[in-house]
Amino acid sequence: MSDKLNIAFSHVGIFVKDLPRMARFYKEVFNFIETDEGEARGGNVVFLSRHPNEHHQIVLETAGDRPTSRIQQLSFRLPSLGDLRKMKERLENEEDATGLYQVNHCNAWSCYCYDPEENRIEVFVDTPYYVKQPCLHDLDLTMSNDEIMRDTEKLFGDEPTFKLRSEWSSELEKKIYG
Repeated sequence: MSDKLNIAFSHVGIFVKDLPRMARFYKEVFNFIETDEGEARGGNVVFLSRHPNEHHQIVLETAGDRPTSRIQQLSFRLPSLGDLRKMKERLENEEDATGLYQVNHCNAWSCYCYDPEENRIEVFVDTPYYVKQPCLHDLDLTMSNDEIMRDTEKLFGDEPTFKLRSEWSSELEKKIYG
């Protein structure tokens, strides 16, 4: 494919069984703001956003006769390990968040859980590193930031594909834009 279009991901829509429960979960746990709601296609829709230039980043719609299906995951980036620890605590205290676990991917430190309708959610912090994915190791958020950094370097530093994220990003940019 020779034509390179500047395409940016915008939002995700999910058919749901329990619209009020799902809307509450994303509004209270992830601080989404309800931008609109109403009827469409014989069902109800709620639009949610966390960005002032995006009317919606998540659309929740009652499934009606349509089948609901779990999505592979919704991922939310956080700026720091401190924020990841706070989100982990929030998820631990949220009865509608189930199956909480943490993973060190080398390129990200992540917490995973499932929403009320069993869609997997990832909240993560970018690391300064890259290694070929998939890569899954336990993450212990009781460790200090420095300990987590050293542990990541120890776990992945000998991998042949281990490099700085900036180096990997430059290589990807060349693949995308030529």
